Amino acid sequence: MGPFPCLRWCTAFTMSDKLTRIAIVSSDKCKPKRCRQECKRSCPVVRMGKLCIEVGPTTKLAWISEELCIGCGICVKK
Repeated sequence: MGPFPCLRWCTAFTMSDKLTRIAIVSSDKCKPKRCRQECKRSCPVVRMGKLCIEVGPTTKLAWISEELCIGCGICVKK
């Protein structure tokens, strides 16, 4: 686990039975009032202009798109 306790790895199988890793947000540990959204700011997919990590408008909790996450681990390790 990286310095962000709200993020962790999830290992999943893709449609082709290939093992892949994606980051997931632990909603009980995501603390938006103490967070500067480093996970979103450090994500290379977000930096390319895609909405891989978004923050809910009302809850202010982050969520990660399974389809767009490339499993680089930067958001978890940053």
